Amino acid sequence: MMEIFIKNLLRASLVGSICIILIMVFRKNLFKKYTSSFNYYIWLVVIFKMIMPFKISINIPEKIYNSFHSQPNSIKTIVNDSFSINQSIETKNNINNLYVDNNTINYFTIIFYIWLTISILFLIYHIISYLNYNSKIKNLIYDIPNNEIKNMYSMLLFEMNIKKKISLKFCKEISTPFGIGIFNAHILIPDVSYDIQELEYILRHELMHYKRFDMVYKILLLITVTLHWFNPLVYIMYKKINNDCEFSCDEAVLKNSSIEERKLYALTLINSLRLNNNNVMKQNLIMGFNSKNILKKRLESMLNLKARKKGLFVGILVVVVSIISLIRINAIVKNGSLITPNTPSLQPNQVIENHFKYINADNKEGLFTTVTDWQKAPNVDWGFNKHKYKYIEINSISEDVRPSQKEGYIKYGRGEINGTTEENLKVYTVNYTIKYKFDLTGLLGEKISTSYFLIRKDNNSPWLIDDMGEG
Repeated sequence: MMEIFIKNLLRASLVGSICIILIMVFRKNLFKKYTSSFNYYIWLVVIFKMIMPFKISINIPEKIYNSFHSQPNSIKTIVNDSFSINQSIETKNNINNLYVDNNTINYFTIIFYIWLTISILFLIYHIISYLNYNSKIKNLIYDIPNNEIKNMYSMLLFEMNIKKKISLKFCKEISTPFGIGIFNAHILIPDVSYDIQELEYILRHELMHYKRFDMVYKILLLITVTLHWFNPLVYIMYKKINNDCEFSCDEAVLKNSSIEERKLYALTLINSLRLNNNNVMKQNLIMGFNSKNILKKRLESMLNLKARKKGLFVGILVVVVSIISLIRINAIVKNGSLITPNTPSLQPNQVIENHFKYINADNKEGLFTTVTDWQKAPNVDWGFNKHKYKYIEINSISEDVRPSQKEGYIKYGRGEINGTTEENLKVYTVNYTIKYKFDLTGLLGEKISTSYFLIRKDNNSPWLIDDMGEG
């Protein structure tokens, strides 16, 4: 399970990295034609892709699935009628080579715990930093006595159709208004002499963040960074999103505004920056004044009256394609178990899982999609008796990476017959438990360890079970 998780996480990180690079390339030319909001929300596609390393399963009956999909191509092998599966293993392979030491270090387990430890520490650091900052702020806030500011703020809430309770407070030692909190939300403003029109623009800006759920957006972004802390491109995306957040918020506040109103808004931002530079508790990150270069770009953007495309069609297309990429269609076998159809994208361990699910479902047709043609021969003995056991439960599946295993299969086993190469061969150890109907003890005992040899024709062909042997 840890191996599957790490592989899926790395795959999601790789896909996310490609998307980040593509967006950064496109925005230099193509995306300039679109609104700041488009450039801001397009990042959500990357975020959802990276925080969902597993596909969303949609379950359909097996018959319906098969009506739209043909059976996967099997790897053609030579059938040797003189051998059963167990006989072949005993005569072709050294049975000792099939045993996998359970004490062998699983490097994916080590990687998983390293990743988990750093992710937890990363998240704890940000939570503690936020709580400490929030605690410090609470000791500095107090009610606003100015009725003019209160009335103006109430009108803004009504005008912007914000039903959520967001209190407005004065705060010592801050220079620019900012919002804090999600459930117990506050907008804090410094106790300085703001022009009422300037204050209206700044409060409108902060309320717009709440109206658009930017706080939730940033939590999703934090989750992404926590999961993919090892990916340097994620930190670049983090910075870009924070900047795009301010650009798009300015755009939303100034929608349908005249050039005079835009100039006044720009002067308000410049004045806030001046106050911020002379203050102890700077709010650069919260208000988006993290550099003069960014402020310059914000001013240029808000004073640009040239109409830009909303990008609605492109946005919908990207979202639809992204959703499709997150969906995996499963076939439902006879007993209702969910099985992902065998395709070239399916990992060998998943093929083994499907193999056991088909056995439990007593679905011979489905089982044959997980094995090579040689395994389908009438003389092949599966070693299981459906009349005696209730079901088989997999305890663990781990890859055996010892060179001797592949060498034994290729030189002395089935590989000598079918010509399988090393890169198209995987060996897995499966530990499973047979649950018997009448408390019978099988020949191999209730708990069994078996080596599974999976092969494929090439990179475009599915993995199939070709041989197995008791460890």
